[in-house]
Amino acid sequence: MNWKQLTIIGLLLLAAAVVAASRYGGEVAVADRMRLAEVRSADFDITVHTLGVLDAAQSHMISSTIRGNSGKIIYLIEDGSPVEKGDLLVRLDPTPFEAEVHRLEGLVAGLQAAVEATEQLFGWEKSQVEQKEVSSAYEIKVSELELKRLEEGDGPLKLANFQDEMKKAGGEYERYRSYSTELQGLADEGFGNQAEIGRAKETAATYQEKYRAAKRNFESYRDYVLPSMIEAARAKVENARTAMEQSRQAGVHKVANAMAEVNKNRAKLKSVQQALKLAGTELAKTEIMAPFSGIVILYETFRDGRKRKPREGDTVIMNQPILYLPDISNFIVNTQVREIDLHKVSVGQGCTVRVDAYPDLLFEGEVSFIGSLASEQGRGQGGGKYFQVTLNLSGRDPRLRPGMSTRVIILSDRLKQVLSLPVAALFFEKDGTVCFRKSGTGFERVAVTVGQQNDELAQITRGLEPGDKVSLVRPSADQLN
Repeated sequence: MNWKQLTIIGLLLLAAAVVAASRYGGEVAVADRMRLAEVRSADFDITVHTLGVLDAAQSHMISSTIRGNSGKIIYLIEDGSPVEKGDLLVRLDPTPFEAEVHRLEGLVAGLQAAVEATEQLFGWEKSQVEQKEVSSAYEIKVSELELKRLEEGDGPLKLANFQDEMKKAGGEYERYRSYSTELQGLADEGFGNQAEIGRAKETAATYQEKYRAAKRNFESYRDYVLPSMIEAARAKVENARTAMEQSRQAGVHKVANAMAEVNKNRAKLKSVQQALKLAGTELAKTEIMAPFSGIVILYETFRDGRKRKPREGDTVIMNQPILYLPDISNFIVNTQVREIDLHKVSVGQGCTVRVDAYPDLLFEGEVSFIGSLASEQGRGQGGGKYFQVTLNLSGRDPRLRPGMSTRVIILSDRLKQVLSLPVAALFFEKDGTVCFRKSGTGFERVAVTVGQQNDELAQITRGLEPGDKVSLVRPSADQLN
């Protein structure tokens, strides 16, 4: 509240005092009625008078939410236009955002194809590894069977055959050697047949050679051939197992590389898809719609080195206000109450509000908020402390606009038939509040106790009686009894 508003309030109070004085004057002369007031019982309201400003109960500051400074206004609704919820308020140039959306859509399509290709390669590599693992397992099984055959089957069987041949040849050799020995004994006794003896010796020699050959084969197979074949078979098993492990490791590496390519392309695709979504969101932000019904007030701020309202062609940055959208279907009044009047005001109290622009408009209201911190007004001009107060206004009128000045009367209490006098008759001295009561041709000083009061009247609880007349101006020294 500035000094001009305080001056207006002072004039209003002075006028109210004059009215009160004339109301309490009685039958005395006009000059006396201007100076005297009668103490009497009366009904009066305890009110707080103050000035306020209309504001919308609901409002919204419209600004660009596009990141950076890429927003350029190509359409702007006219200042003062009434709008409904969903109406277009601002359109920003969509061209750079459309281009970005198209570019990212192309990247998404390419990366989707890359993901599909790498997924197929991954599947193929995985299939190859599985096939090689099956083949390696088969090779191991075959080599293990071969080893088992040599250790438990064909190896021992063939060794046994060699051993049988050796035993058979040895047996035949022993038989023919014994037979030739017997024939020789008979010959020594004179009964022998030299031809038969010769054939027996030849046959014995033949079987002896067969036995030696069979023995060599048996020992060679037992000591060299079979062990080397078993060792070779064991090496083949070990080689097959090693090959399988190497194949598995190589396969794991290939599959891992293929999976890494899939994940890399998927990550790229996800990143570009998110960028595309963001670009789409930015594109959608190029059209700013009204969040509710209201009236458009273009926001004035410094642009191009001077203070002005926005216009088409302006570039706006993120969160830079473009327009203010108040909802004019419901209004509040922002006002201030003096510290000395704060005790008279509480949330829920009724009030009346008159709009300066339309004096014929009178609205009912209610106190909805009282500030907790005081602010100082009019420093150096006798200003005091004030508290912020908000009033809810009932009723509506299409002519009301935010920022209009109002005059507010807050009803604090209603007093019925209490002893009262005009506040102009109260004088404040260091010992307390006094009145100057008419006594004969002069005045006498009377200490009084004051109850509640408004801008016009004050309740007197002690010191005066009904019918007493008191001065509305401080008497001079020669007028005091």
